[in-house]
Amino acid sequence: MKNKIKSRSKYIACILCITAFLTGCSALSSLSDNDTVTDSEYVTVGNHLTVHKTDTRLTLLDNKDVLSADGLYYASWTSGNSEPYENSDGDTVDLYDAQLYLLIGEFKNSDAAQKNMENWLAAGQTNYNVTDESVVTCNGQSYTAITYNFQNEENPYSHGISAFGVCEDLAICVELTCRENYQEDIQSMLTDFLNNCSYH
Repeated sequence: MKNKIKSRSKYIACILCITAFLTGCSALSSLSDNDTVTDSEYVTVGNHLTVHKTDTRLTLLDNKDVLSADGLYYASWTSGNSEPYENSDGDTVDLYDAQLYLLIGEFKNSDAAQKNMENWLAAGQTNYNVTDESVVTCNGQSYTAITYNFQNEENPYSHGISAFGVCEDLAICVELTCRENYQEDIQSMLTDFLNNCSYH
């Protein structure tokens, strides 16, 4: 998968495949299109989420609405330097010091959003070696946050933190993963990012 490492592709594929509106993972390939995106002060993801950019450490990489018919929207940001990295498929991709991923699902009602969020959280708890779990509130919105290490030793990222939430009929998953030597406080980075997310 271009511009994404394979392990991240598998996890995002897992999230997408367990949502009620997809029949398989074939749509995931559309997320890898190398489109040009504009890194601006405000980034709208889907129809009801705006991210206000205040963290200069994060640069917008992707903002995809190719799954909008299924109510799914995806965006990602990078931090630090990049270097070429050959994944297990033999493809050379850009590997950044850290990367933040946002997935939002717009569902028919709050019950469907809650069910999908719980599935996404369960997938994270299963795929990662979770070291801490807590409830955090950012900009008035509650999230379940998990801190973890990656179980797959072939994964070039060593650890990360994710937040899962529901806002009315929206399910949200935000993940910040990083390499072993990344020096920033990823918990405060994720909190700052969530504090700059507004739902409308």
